[in-house]
Amino acid sequence: MRLFKKFGYDIGKAREFILRKADLAEGRILEIGTGMGHMTIALMKKGFSPVTIDLNKEMQKKARVNIGAMALKNKATLKIMDAEDLSFKDNSFDTVVSVNFIHHASDPLKCVREMARVTRRGLVIADINKKGERIMEKVHKMEGQTHPRAKVSMSAMKELLEWLGLDVRSYRDTCQTVLVAQKEERP
Repeated sequence: MRLFKKFGYDIGKAREFILRKADLAEGRILEIGTGMGHMTIALMKKGFSPVTIDLNKEMQKKARVNIGAMALKNKATLKIMDAEDLSFKDNSFDTVVSVNFIHHASDPLKCVREMARVTRRGLVIADINKKGERIMEKVHKMEGQTHPRAKVSMSAMKELLEWLGLDVRSYRDTCQTVLVAQKEERP
């Protein structure tokens, strides 16, 4: 996290920005893309006990270590699962949150449709913008790795969410774009 911050991407502040814009209410939360567990920890610090999924077993092991090191009261449930085929019933969660995952997905729009299916109230999708992408590439290159580029734009995801009937607000931060989508209240 220090290396990202050095290059201009403060992950902690980015998570705070997302949470401010999301204005999450109480309820059951599903996180798509556990990664290193940074967003999981941010949610737990806010009093949530999220269910979080990722396909990468090694990343989930690292996330468990990071989460465990925080010694927070509430718990997170980590599951290995494909975001393109969620095993949850329709409307199983109050809110679905995904941070810096969507550019890793092989079919991002299918993932977004699945997220919309399993949420009762709404979802939050945050992903790196061009500046965030350059920083990610720089850090990964220093580690001898590559980093995937987005396959679908955030504006295309916004259009899909609106087509699915959600009210979508878009917010820009230094290294990310955040979409906050709410299902319309039905009588």
